[in-house]
Parts: sequence; structure tokens; C-alpha cells
Amino acid sequence: MNKLNDKILGFFLTEKTSLAKWERAGILSREIAPYNLLAKHFKKIYLFTYDGPEELVYQKYLQPNIEIVYKRWRMRAKDYRWLLPFLNWKKIRACDFWKTNQLKARAALIAKIIKPKGKLIVRTGYTQSLFQIQQKGRADRLLVGWEKIAYRLADMILVTSAGDRKYLNERYRINPEKIKIIANYIDTDKFAPRPEEKYARRVVYSGKIEKQKNLENLIEALAGTKVALDIIGGAMDETSQKYQEQLTKLAEKLKVEVTFSGRKPNDELPAILNKYHLYILPSWYEGMPKSLLEAMSVGLACIGTNVEGTREIIKDETTGCLSETSVDGLRKNILELIDDYPRQKRLGQEAREFVVENFSLKTQINKEIEIYENLI
Repeated sequence: MNKLNDKILGFFLTEKTSLAKWERAGILSREIAPYNLLAKHFKKIYLFTYDGPEELVYQKYLQPNIEIVYKRWRMRAKDYRWLLPFLNWKKIRACDFWKTNQLKARAALIAKIIKPKGKLIVRTGYTQSLFQIQQKGRADRLLVGWEKIAYRLADMILVTSAGDRKYLNERYRINPEKIKIIANYIDTDKFAPRPEEKYARRVVYSGKIEKQKNLENLIEALAGTKVALDIIGGAMDETSQKYQEQLTKLAEKLKVEVTFSGRKPNDELPAILNKYHLYILPSWYEGMPKSLLEAMSVGLACIGTNVEGTREIIKDETTGCLSETSVDGLRKNILELIDDYPRQKRLGQEAREFVVENFSLKTQINKEIEIYENLI
């Protein structure tokens, strides 16, 4: 019996985000997939976005009972994020649930304040204050204050990893029953092994180009190995552009063949990844790395660093290989695995089975549906 067929869900994109921005980033199909599945359970879903009527061109990709609620008024996004719930009050009031895509959605918190009976689900793909601590050794006070308010108002908090759940329990003294793990999902039908001819002695990384990803150590680890590196991803801002330039100079200095292919639409990634035997995620720290799950779902042998988030996915010598973050640690794992095709095949098969069983889109949506039903 469907307990939600008379219920309405209001879904808030991250502030200043829109469907158009998702499309430009190549992630539109990936990001709307869960809501098309959720729509089969709800009477209606309102999708609150921060761009104007041009957003309506994306209606054709959505289920008929998902309505795009766009910005109808000429105003700055930073003003609209506060006024959205008042300007769209009839739709806000009609909702039984509100859900954020990331913590940064003030409008959802305001909706909860002005209609306390509605259920607020705060979802975070990563916990921002924890990332700041990992980056800078401390979290901004303003951000911590903002998180306290959001988590206090929330009826349920969704995180993607056990590490984030533990952090929230310890820092904010939140009842563990109020925090549920809904991991990043993968469309395992799309991200599936294909009988492609694969590159020899080339490894691949896909994701953001930023210091967190420890790409300089990866490039140094490849020096003198005659193993090439392909980086799928592009600079998102001036800081990451400078970092990419530094990596390019480092590769030239060390005579390591590194190719930057730029960002690719998520729909194109399965075919690209299938051309490789080996994927590497050398990060200093992680939340729940979706790029790693995608590579595992394709059946690649994966090397990830032994950090929280990554080690929740990779079980050493079972679903992949765990490495130290150091140059020597990365080089050792790469050289031991790069030409060992039987081992690559075994690790890739185990990784694929693990992702299908634990991280498929259907599996995660079923968990989320159960949460909504228990909140009724």
C-alpha cells in the first residue's frame, strides 16, 4: 500500500542553483533521476529552482506530476532565497514534506518555521563544517551556527556516510535516530561494464580539480613508471584553474603524460570509463565519492586512499585497493596492479557486485520512501 499517494513533496535546489546549471555541468539526468522515481509515490512534487521561466524547457525530462516552480520576479538570487517561501506561499503551504538538496536552502527552513506541521528533511551530500575542518583545521562560526539551526529544525537528517553521521552526533549532540544514511546512488544500468577495447598502462581519474583530490601526489607517483594519466573534469573556478595549471607544469617537469579532457556529461561517462582497466581516487579526504562509485559500477579495478568516506566503499583487496596518500604509497599500488589483469578483473567484478547491491538508485530510493512513510 502506498502511504504517500495523497502527499506533496517540495524539493529545494541548492541556493543559486538551477536545472540549467545542472545541464551545463553535465549532471542533469543524474540529479533528476531520483525525483522521477519519487514522483511515482507522491501525489505531486514541487521543484523549487532559482532561475526564471527558461527552466520550463526541462519539464519534458520530468514526470507529469513534478512541477517546476521558477523565479517569476526580477530580483537577485540572494534576495530570492529569502523571499521564495512567501512569494510561493500557496505551494509551500500545500506541501506535506520539504527536502533540501544540500544544507544551503534557507527557503526550506523558513517554510518549516511558518508551517511547523510540515516535515523538513535536510539532506547533505557532504557536511560543510567537517570539510572546512579537514581543509583549514577549523570551521567558520557562522557556518556552525547555520548548521545548528538547520539540524534543530529538521525532522530528519540525511547524510551520505557513516563518518558524517558520527560527526553530527558528536558535534551537535543530535539523536542518532534523527540521522539516516542515504548513500549516493548510482544508475547501475547506465554505469555497467561493456566489452570495450581498453587502454594499456593508462589510469583514469574523474572528478573535481582541487587540492582535496591530491592530484599532485598522483602525478609524482607516476614519474618514471611509463604509466599515463587521464583526468576527466575541468576547472570550476579561478582557484581550480590555477591548480590545473600547476598540475600541468608538474607533469611537464616530471615527464608524466597527463591529459585533461574537461568536464563530460554524466551520460557520456560510462562509455569513457569502460576504456580503462584502472581508476584512481587519491584524495586527502572524502565524503561519499560518487565518481568512485561510478567507476566501481562500470567494473574498473579501483585504487582509493585510506581515508574516511573512501574506506566505507573500498574493502582492501576485495572491492578495490586502499593506498596511503603519499607518493610512495600511490606508486606502490599502481605498479602492483597496472599489469596484473587477472587481479584487475577480480577486483572489478567484486566492485560491480558491491555497488549494485548497496548503491543502486532503486535501493537508495526505497530507503528514502521508508523514511517519508515513517514521518507521516
